[in-house]
Amino acid sequence: MTKDSRCRPPITAEEAAELQRARDRMIARDRLIDEMVDNNEMQIKNEYARAGAEIELACAVRGAARADAGSDAHAELERAIARLEMLREEHRRLVAEREWLDTSLLEIDNGPSSGDHQRSGHA
Repeated sequence: MTKDSRCRPPITAEEAAELQRARDRMIARDRLIDEMVDNNEMQIKNEYARAGAEIELACAVRGAARADAGSDAHAELERAIARLEMLREEHRRLVAEREWLDTSLLEIDNGPSSGDHQRSGHA
Protein backbone atom coordinates (compact mmCIF):
# COMPACT_ATOMS: atom_id res chain seq x y z
CA MET A 1 0.00 0.00 0.00
CA THR A 2 1.44 3.38 -0.95
CA LYS A 3 1.32 6.47 1.19
CA ASP A 4 -1.13 8.15 -1.27
CA SER A 5 -3.58 5.25 -1.20
CA ARG A 6 -3.64 5.26 2.62
CA CYS A 7 -4.45 8.99 2.73
CA ARG A 8 -7.41 8.85 0.35
CA PRO A 9 -10.74 7.63 1.62
CA PRO A 10 -12.34 4.89 -0.47
CA ILE A 11 -14.75 6.10 -3.11
CA THR A 12 -18.44 5.69 -2.56
CA ALA A 13 -20.72 3.58 -4.74
CA GLU A 14 -22.17 6.82 -6.17
CA GLU A 15 -18.70 8.11 -7.05
CA ALA A 16 -17.80 4.76 -8.62
CA ALA A 17 -21.01 4.86 -10.67
CA GLU A 18 -20.25 8.43 -11.81
CA LEU A 19 -16.73 7.41 -12.80
CA GLN A 20 -18.17 4.51 -14.80
CA ARG A 21 -20.68 6.84 -16.53
CA ALA A 22 -17.86 9.26 -17.37
CA ARG A 23 -15.79 6.37 -18.76
CA ASP A 24 -18.76 5.14 -20.80
CA ARG A 25 -19.30 8.67 -22.21
CA MET A 26 -15.62 8.91 -23.10
CA ILE A 27 -15.72 5.55 -24.92
CA ALA A 28 -18.95 6.47 -26.76
CA ARG A 29 -17.43 9.81 -27.78
CA ASP A 30 -14.27 8.11 -29.02
CA ARG A 31 -16.33 5.67 -31.11
CA LEU A 32 -18.35 8.53 -32.60
CA ILE A 33 -15.18 10.36 -33.57
CA ASP A 34 -13.84 7.19 -35.22
CA GLU A 35 -17.11 6.92 -37.17
CA MET A 36 -16.84 10.59 -38.15
CA VAL A 37 -13.33 10.01 -39.50
CA ASP A 38 -14.60 7.03 -41.51
CA ASN A 39 -17.54 9.09 -42.77
CA ASN A 40 -15.20 11.91 -43.84
CA GLU A 41 -13.04 9.42 -45.73
CA MET A 42 -16.07 7.92 -47.49
CA GLN A 43 -17.35 11.41 -48.38
CA ILE A 44 -14.00 12.33 -49.93
CA LYS A 45 -13.92 9.10 -51.95
CA ASN A 46 -17.51 9.72 -53.02
CA GLU A 47 -16.67 13.27 -54.07
CA TYR A 48 -13.87 12.04 -56.32
CA ALA A 49 -16.07 9.28 -57.73
CA ARG A 50 -18.88 11.78 -58.46
CA ALA A 51 -16.42 14.08 -60.22
CA GLY A 52 -15.28 11.17 -62.38
CA ALA A 53 -18.88 10.13 -63.05
CA GLU A 54 -19.75 13.68 -64.10
CA ILE A 55 -16.88 13.62 -66.61
CA GLU A 56 -18.03 10.20 -67.88
CA LEU A 57 -21.57 11.54 -68.19
CA ALA A 58 -20.40 14.56 -70.19
CA CYS A 59 -18.51 12.25 -72.54
CA ALA A 60 -21.52 9.93 -72.85
CA VAL A 61 -23.84 12.86 -73.60
CA ARG A 62 -21.45 14.05 -76.29
CA GLY A 63 -21.18 10.53 -77.71
CA ALA A 64 -24.95 9.97 -77.73
CA ALA A 65 -25.52 13.36 -79.40
CA ARG A 66 -23.43 12.45 -82.43
CA ALA A 67 -25.40 11.86 -85.60
CA ASP A 68 -23.91 8.39 -86.01
CA ALA A 69 -24.46 7.37 -82.37
CA GLY A 70 -25.73 3.85 -82.10
CA SER A 71 -27.42 1.90 -79.35
CA ASP A 72 -24.08 1.37 -77.58
CA ALA A 73 -23.67 5.13 -77.13
CA HIS A 74 -27.18 5.45 -75.71
CA ALA A 75 -26.61 2.47 -73.42
CA GLU A 76 -23.41 4.09 -72.19
CA LEU A 77 -25.34 7.29 -71.51
CA GLU A 78 -27.89 5.36 -69.44
CA ARG A 79 -25.10 3.64 -67.47
CA ALA A 80 -23.41 6.99 -66.79
CA ILE A 81 -26.69 8.53 -65.61
CA ALA A 82 -27.39 5.56 -63.33
CA ARG A 83 -23.86 5.58 -61.89
CA LEU A 84 -23.99 9.29 -61.14
CA GLU A 85 -27.41 8.98 -59.49
CA MET A 86 -26.15 6.07 -57.37
CA LEU A 87 -23.19 8.17 -56.24
CA ARG A 88 -25.44 11.14 -55.49
CA GLU A 89 -27.69 8.91 -53.39
CA GLU A 90 -24.67 7.60 -51.51
CA HIS A 91 -23.59 11.20 -50.94
CA ARG A 92 -27.02 12.06 -49.48
CA ARG A 93 -26.79 9.02 -47.19
CA LEU A 94 -23.30 9.98 -46.03
CA VAL A 95 -24.39 13.57 -45.33
CA ALA A 96 -27.39 12.33 -43.31
CA GLU A 97 -25.12 9.95 -41.40
CA ARG A 98 -22.69 12.77 -40.68
CA GLU A 99 -25.53 14.97 -39.39
CA TRP A 100 -26.61 12.15 -37.08
CA LEU A 101 -23.02 11.71 -35.87
CA ASP A 102 -22.68 15.46 -35.26
CA THR A 103 -25.94 15.51 -33.27
CA SER A 104 -24.90 12.45 -31.26
CA LEU A 105 -21.54 14.01 -30.44
CA LEU A 106 -23.23 17.23 -29.29
CA GLU A 107 -25.53 15.20 -27.05
CA ILE A 108 -22.54 13.50 -25.45
CA ASP A 109 -20.58 16.74 -25.14
CA ASN A 110 -23.55 18.64 -23.70
CA GLY A 111 -24.50 15.85 -21.31
CA PRO A 112 -23.67 16.08 -17.63
CA SER A 113 -20.00 15.70 -16.82
CA SER A 114 -18.46 14.42 -13.66
CA GLY A 115 -19.29 16.72 -10.78
CA ASP A 116 -22.05 18.66 -12.59
CA HIS A 117 -24.56 17.66 -9.96
CA GLN A 118 -22.28 19.12 -7.29
CA ARG A 119 -21.64 22.39 -9.16
CA SER A 120 -25.34 22.92 -9.79
CA GLY A 121 -26.12 22.59 -6.10
CA HIS A 122 -27.99 19.30 -6.41
CA ALA A 123 -26.91 16.42 -4.27
